[in-house]
Amino acid sequence: MAMLVQTSEAPVKAKKPHKKAAPEPASFWATPGELSVDEWFELNSRDDGSRYELIDGSLIVSPPPPARHQWIGDNLRMLLHDSLPEELAAITASGMLLDGKPGAIPDVIVVERQPLREGAKVARPEWVRLVVEIVSKSTTATDRRIKPVKYAEAGIPHFWRIEMLPFQGQGNDRLPVVFTYSLNEEGAYQLTHRIAAGAATDLTEPCKLTLDPATLAAI
Repeated sequence: MAMLVQTSEAPVKAKKPHKKAAPEPASFWATPGELSVDEWFELNSRDDGSRYELIDGSLIVSPPPPARHQWIGDNLRMLLHDSLPEELAAITASGMLLDGKPGAIPDVIVVERQPLREGAKVARPEWVRLVVEIVSKSTTATDRRIKPVKYAEAGIPHFWRIEMLPFQGQGNDRLPVVFTYSLNEEGAYQLTHRIAAGAATDLTEPCKLTLDPATLAAI
């Protein structure tokens, strides 16, 4: 006959199963740190309208530009289109490689037309004559300091920056204000023109045209 034996040991409680760790979020790209052109296009096709750029390996996400920003870019593209020689084309919000990898999405570029005719999906810096950035609140630091350095390192001959919002040092200049730069012998951008709205200025690079920033903002 079996006997019951008392024990001072506390009853052993069943151990709760360990919670499984939450899975790591999937990377935007298949190879960490390397984004293919197709993956870059897929990232920028999202419904949120944001721009996804890679500068020195850092992912920079910009919200959808305001309507005025887009209007200025479209007007500038049309002005350039009417003035450029046949071998060059002006394009808005098109991807451009940096350091041979997916990189920036400038607001406007002037690029050689032939590679586009041959089916190029994205511009290479050696095809680009001019790159333009229109400064928004969300892109101020990037457009003024980071991108110009990268564009100069890539050897793009001309860079324009358009200020459409009040900025330090604006003085009595009417908005928008266009700053034009060209590469100097040291490979850095040198200011060539500061053009306020209402001050029509004749330019020769990357083509001959008369630029009045007031016409870019006119609706």
